[in-house]
Amino acid sequence: MNNLDVYRLTFLSGVHVGERGVNLEEHSVQVSAGTLFAALTAVFRRMGHDPAAFAAPFLQQAPPFLLSSLFPYAGDVRFFPLPVPLLRWFTPETLKARRKDLKRVRFVSEGVLRRMLAGEALDDWLFPAGEMAESERGVALQNGAFWLMAEEASRLPEALQRARGKRHALRRLQVYQGDKVPRVTVDRINARSEIYHTGRVRFAPGCGLWFGVAWRAPEDGVGEMGLTYRDALMQTLTLLGEDGLGGERSVGYGAFTFAQAAALALPAPTPGAPLLLLSRYHPRAEELPAALHGPAAAYNLIPKGGWVQTWDGVARRRKRLWLLAEGSVVQTVGVGPWGDVVNVQPDGFPHPVWRYGYALGAALAGGGVA
Repeated sequence: MNNLDVYRLTFLSGVHVGERGVNLEEHSVQVSAGTLFAALTAVFRRMGHDPAAFAAPFLQQAPPFLLSSLFPYAGDVRFFPLPVPLLRWFTPETLKARRKDLKRVRFVSEGVLRRMLAGEALDDWLFPAGEMAESERGVALQNGAFWLMAEEASRLPEALQRARGKRHALRRLQVYQGDKVPRVTVDRINARSEIYHTGRVRFAPGCGLWFGVAWRAPEDGVGEMGLTYRDALMQTLTLLGEDGLGGERSVGYGAFTFAQAAALALPAPTPGAPLLLLSRYHPRAEELPAALHGPAAAYNLIPKGGWVQTWDGVARRRKRLWLLAEGSVVQTVGVGPWGDVVNVQPDGFPHPVWRYGYALGAALAGGGVA
């Protein structure tokens, strides 16, 4: 089994995570493991340490820990990305009849995920098609964006308990709300003002984001600093909470508190088994094409570019990298770890820029679960 330490982030005033290019109005509720790794590395440097020492084992295919991406939680219910190959769990008839409902689903609860990992058919566990219909099995939140088991509804936070006893009403309750906030910029030359908007995600009380850490060598030292990787992660995460995660931090976005939650045990794959990704994954050359050609493989690709800032110069566009998205199913090649960290340093930039691409996930039934 893969045993993950779980950390829950509670945001103080919303968070902005860019989705496409420089358009500040676009935003995402999900934060990639790569964004978290980059933020931790930057904070490690701001603490006065050498970021190259922190990143060295990741570059040498010996990561001391693996990160999942950040996904929503609501009370004691953790959510995960909807897996890509839906035909694995639904009949063609259900996929056709419920196409619009399934298209809306972005996240599934731990109860739903475990049934998926076990290879169960989920046609009868899907929330009802009619908004007023009751179900003793599956229910939905946020107009169908979240799918959970009916028995998990009692573990939702108080803010989402108004619908207790009326499960169909849960569909109208929101885990988070995305909005656009007006901002003003002032021209430095002629002092003229101009309005623009930024995207922001605000979570309901008792809701936020969580991520998992699969430790491989928690007591290994970071360089010659006398600091273990477990200590380094806790220190950088604490300071990151004060600095903020994501963009628009100068106006308070992204600041959070965090707490360790109940650990998460997931089935670990054996070599050659299908892996459901809970992080983005950049396969190494020797893992291709086998990682994408397994009988269970089904995946989405995400281009990752954007800007990188540094204390040593002006902001520049980093090199674009394609990664396999969370929720994809890939074939494991060898014993792992799978993936790597890639230098996406712009030409002429004063230091390396690392993009995290290690795979963390769970084995699917029938694929050699260990």
